[in-house]
Amino acid sequence: MENPANKLSLPFSIEDLIGSSISEPKGVGKLFESKELPNKIIRVETFDELSVRHGDKVDVLELVNDAKGLYQELESKYGIIVPAEFYTAENKVFTIVDKIEGKHLNELENSAEIVSSIEKLYVSVARYFLDKFKEGGLGLWDINGQSQYIYGKKAGEKDKKIYLIDTDIWLNNNEEGISLSVCWLTRHLSGLENHFNIRFFEVRNQIKQFLDQYLSTNADGLKNPNINAINDFLNYKKSDYNPKTAIPVFE
Repeated sequence: MENPANKLSLPFSIEDLIGSSISEPKGVGKLFESKELPNKIIRVETFDELSVRHGDKVDVLELVNDAKGLYQELESKYGIIVPAEFYTAENKVFTIVDKIEGKHLNELENSAEIVSSIEKLYVSVARYFLDKFKEGGLGLWDINGQSQYIYGKKAGEKDKKIYLIDTDIWLNNNEEGISLSVCWLTRHLSGLENHFNIRFFEVRNQIKQFLDQYLSTNADGLKNPNINAINDFLNYKKSDYNPKTAIPVFE
């Protein structure tokens, strides 16, 4: 019997999709465009890809519903704009994202307005990881990179904003995974601080709260290389540690 989730109507014809010229990391979904949706990018991920990515430990339809809720929460609770809609059909997930005319964060020129917007964004990202550490359960893993955001505007808009446009589904449900996410957060922040010749003190304060919370519940926390790298960042020490890039183990 066919899964009813695969009968959801799509706002485009699958047969008419064409490959997008927008670049993407190798192996992370596939990007397409449709003449029916000229101002959109469509990411396609198969159910099999999502299952393998999460250790074959998930019901994919539940995973997609969880991801929808988490991205909605990211926008409603943390103020991070996510111009994406999720659909399922033919055992695939189609994520429709608005095209944004603008630049990635590490391509922007230094200005008070830009720096303020970026700090506000990363305060929210850091607070997100702190909250997920305290609450436990599922969280979005991969929302750190400056290339995942664009400062710009949709078609027809006048004001520029920061948008999260890389919305493939990578979820995590364990503490060590969050420590890896925060470690990567410090690496991206370090690059942005150098780019803008500034220190994001409010973001650093959020990360310090995460570090204190982690160490208060993990007596051997400093044996975790991710935590050591976070501590080095907060103490303005250069770290040679290269964290792994694969998704943390899904429990």
